[in-house]
Amino acid sequence: MKRRFRCPVEAKKELVVEVLAGYRTEVVARKHGMSPKTLSCWVRQYQDEVGELMAKRHDDEDKLKKDAAKLEALQLKYDQAIKQLGEKELELSILRDLVKKKHPDWRQR
Repeated sequence: MKRRFRCPVEAKKELVVEVLAGYRTEVVARKHGMSPKTLSCWVRQYQDEVGELMAKRHDDEDKLKKDAAKLEALQLKYDQAIKQLGEKELELSILRDLVKKKHPDWRQR
């Protein structure tokens, strides 16, 4: 006797969303260790109900892309600031050396 594949309704809907997103039923079923026929039945059963879940997933992807773009811009600004800080520290070091050369006893007072 075959074992029955039991899982909560939300998990079933997640698998249906995966299939409707473009993955083959057989691939998704094999990935989760279940029968493709069972997954096909779930797709027929929950196809109308997962529209909201797919919209939410799409919105999450859009938000993730926007956040990635913001992160990249912030990283670029950070790198530029670090570079400028390094240049200023180098400039300050050079100026201190010049002051020491012009006034060797200046520090000893």
